[in-house]
Amino acid sequence: MKFIQLFYLIFLVHFTIKAQEPVSIHLTEKDGLPDIEFYSMKEDSKGFIWFASDNGLHRYDGKIFKQFSHPDKKGKSLFNLKLGPKGNIWCNNIAGQFFFVDGDKLKLFKDYQKELKGQLADYSFFKNNLLIRKMNTIFCVDIDTKKIVKTLFNIGTTNIGIPLANKFLFINENNHVVLLDSLFKTSNFPLKSKEKLKFFTHFTKFKDQTLIVFRDNVLNNSQLILVNSTKRNTTEIKLPKEIINSKIDRVTVINNNLYLATNKGVFITTYKNKELNIKTHYLKNEIVTDIIEDKNNNVWVSTLKNGLYLIPNQHLKQFNTFNDVQIIEKKNDSVCFLAKRDGNLLELNIYTNTLTPIHLNDKTPIRALEYNSKNKKLLYASDYQNLIYTEKNNKRDYLNKLGAVKSVAFINDSTYLISNHSGTTITRLKKEKRITNVRSHESIYSSFNNKIYLADIEGLKVFDSKYQQLPSITFKNKPIYGFNIIETSNGIIWVATYDNGILGIKNDTVIFNLNKTNGLASNVINCIAADNETLWISTNNGLQYYNSIVNEIKSLTKQDGINSYKIKDIEVLKNQVLYTNNMGVYGFNKNKIFKERATPDIYITNIFIQGKPVEVKKKYVLAHNKSSVDISFNTKEFQSIKHILYEYKLSKDKTWSALREDVDFVKFISLAPGKFQFQLRAKNRFGKKYSEIVEINFEVLAPFYQRWWFLILITIILIALAVFYTQTKTKRLKKIQAKELEKERISKALVFSQLENLRSQMNPHFIFNALNSIQDYIILNEKKLARQFLVKFSRLIRIYLEHSQETNITLEEEIRALKLYLELEKDRFNDNLIFSISIDDNIRTQSTYVPSLFIQPYVENALKHGLLHKENNKVLNLSFSLSSSTKKIICIIDDNGIGRTASEKIKSRIKLPKSFATQANRKRIDLINSTNSEKIEIEIIDKKDSNNTPEGTKIIIKIPIQ
Repeated sequence: MKFIQLFYLIFLVHFTIKAQEPVSIHLTEKDGLPDIEFYSMKEDSKGFIWFASDNGLHRYDGKIFKQFSHPDKKGKSLFNLKLGPKGNIWCNNIAGQFFFVDGDKLKLFKDYQKELKGQLADYSFFKNNLLIRKMNTIFCVDIDTKKIVKTLFNIGTTNIGIPLANKFLFINENNHVVLLDSLFKTSNFPLKSKEKLKFFTHFTKFKDQTLIVFRDNVLNNSQLILVNSTKRNTTEIKLPKEIINSKIDRVTVINNNLYLATNKGVFITTYKNKELNIKTHYLKNEIVTDIIEDKNNNVWVSTLKNGLYLIPNQHLKQFNTFNDVQIIEKKNDSVCFLAKRDGNLLELNIYTNTLTPIHLNDKTPIRALEYNSKNKKLLYASDYQNLIYTEKNNKRDYLNKLGAVKSVAFINDSTYLISNHSGTTITRLKKEKRITNVRSHESIYSSFNNKIYLADIEGLKVFDSKYQQLPSITFKNKPIYGFNIIETSNGIIWVATYDNGILGIKNDTVIFNLNKTNGLASNVINCIAADNETLWISTNNGLQYYNSIVNEIKSLTKQDGINSYKIKDIEVLKNQVLYTNNMGVYGFNKNKIFKERATPDIYITNIFIQGKPVEVKKKYVLAHNKSSVDISFNTKEFQSIKHILYEYKLSKDKTWSALREDVDFVKFISLAPGKFQFQLRAKNRFGKKYSEIVEINFEVLAPFYQRWWFLILITIILIALAVFYTQTKTKRLKKIQAKELEKERISKALVFSQLENLRSQMNPHFIFNALNSIQDYIILNEKKLARQFLVKFSRLIRIYLEHSQETNITLEEEIRALKLYLELEKDRFNDNLIFSISIDDNIRTQSTYVPSLFIQPYVENALKHGLLHKENNKVLNLSFSLSSSTKKIICIIDDNGIGRTASEKIKSRIKLPKSFATQANRKRIDLINSTNSEKIEIEIIDKKDSNNTPEGTKIIIKIPIQ
């Protein structure tokens, strides 16, 4: 008896558990599956999954299984799903009928019952030909004409073969590999094998070669041969015993792994050095008929008698022995502790799949675990006992019993932190110090911050290294009510709260707040776990990974195989993440678990007009009283209704309207008359990329009184009544418009004239002479005079530029510019010029405006043509006075020069050009006078003495006061 007990104990010390299997979803009739006996599967070019079963052909659109049938179909079953040249689905049956899918209908290609005589024929496609195997022959059918264009004989095996890039490969009765080209010419080479080749075959493309499966249905064994059609050689593959003694029905290549569908489940294998090695073997009790991978990397497995299995993520695996584990605690990178509800404590090696029980004589629920990897001690708390377990010598140091423990933590090798329903205690083997006396949820010791962080019913508390309480941490000036606290390697304290999502705390200040608005699947948190500087978060809507450095959140949901969100604990063992929920213990490689999902592909499932179904089209024309529209839609992802979010808008909407979760239809009770474009887009629940926009156009016809012909009639009547009024108003507007255009023309001309005046005043002769004067002063070392002259010159240029931007300037500004100009000219005349400027006291020079750059050209003419050629006693007098009516400024420019007659003679003799300034001013006067009732007047008087000898020129300018 003792020997038996000893043997039993030894058996418990170490045993191997069932191997990890990918998490799979079993679909049966209760899930809406139309059958449980499936023969073939295929994903078409549009992303629909098709199934050939005992009950016929079915299409899965992500929501429902739709059956396709044909009125002339003989029997129920359909087989051999394949993609035709146009990317559509083909299938056949035992009766010799071949079908293809066109749009939303199953069409009969042709009935070959007479030729096939009840044989279920294999078939394939090559260069727009349908190749059909009949016994030991292949007949080639032109798909367009449906006529047999070629017949090939001496065909071996039951499978027709496989199309390659430019050839078709099959096997003949002599076990030769035959290559058929597009002209139906053949070449062959021997298929070598040490063993006699089996009868049934299957062809698969693998790494630019062809893999051929030979199967013996009587002896239930298989063999594989790899064919290199380019090098024209073959390689027999060594198989493990488990595979040799099974019947391989299909081989599917997924990520360079060979997935074998057998009568003993699924084998995932790798090929290396002419040998096949098993990576995983699962669904061992199922007869698997086909395996495919869809565009979202979901693996579908069909069985002969037990429906379908879907593997959403091949990297998510289950330790399927356990379903009542409450706590996972890391021991090292390959081993963790598992605490079960019944009080059993186990060590699990996740790589060798071995379990080691730890016997602590306890059958009560384990409440908390904490392992110290430095001293290799386990801090253990259950409803029965609290202790320190040392694995090396199986030593147990018991602590004072504290009931209803919530959490335990090491402060150092001999000091521990324990929280329970009545508070938090600092515990040693023989000492205790209570630091709080209210119900605690969790506490941790931060070695990075050298502080204790404690969450209880009063908030989030902090204690220093001497266990003295510091000010509590708050968020938005309110207490933080948390229940799970962890610390990442960068010293950030993370708190899962009841009402604020997750808070990240640095230097006792909240710096992160994760919630549903910024990426969390839900504000309801189950637990959190640290992974170096990152976080794993369990919510009631998914398992998520958060990287605070790059502010990135990734999500795992039921679409990824998370079968239950009731996750109790998470632990990270280097690259492996383990979690436990109400259905077992699961694990995955964190570097491989997240897969890139394809952008959702929307299609319209149904459209109802006034409650009646109509054909799905791109455009609808509706009567105004029949504009109630229901639009149903879907995407082709597995269980898409639970994982896809839809948004829609009409053409007149500026923003997209989001539909509620689990809603896949839009209803418009009554569309108003007009043209509308309905737009729909979708994205994965936690994705960022939207699908392509689906558009449907609606035109709702208006009632007769809103129709175009009625509106045109009313418009004509209104136009007829308004003709007289319109014509009258048009004439008046034309007159006003003509006046405005004339004003605009004159205004533009004035601007141009003003620019011409500026050009005249800044003529190169004046500038050249001024610069020569400055140069002479410099040569004569008259620095002061040169500086004074240069200052005057620069001021004058600046004044001219400023005045050029104004239409009118004050008389004061005009006189100042004239004075500065005459001072410069006086210097140029070597002080042989006497000028004076007199102003009537009644003139308010600061408020009286004159056209800018207007008087200077006349002064310049007096100097240039009157005084320049006089030898001495050069006098110029300027005077400004008011007219008798006080409506005009009278400016008199009086010089004692040679007179106009003598000046003309000089100009004609030396051929001087006409005065540019005088011409510009004449144009400007004409323009100003054309728009004002008060005109500018110019009078030029040639002065003469009693002997009729010229004594100079007097110019009288009368300018209206502005």
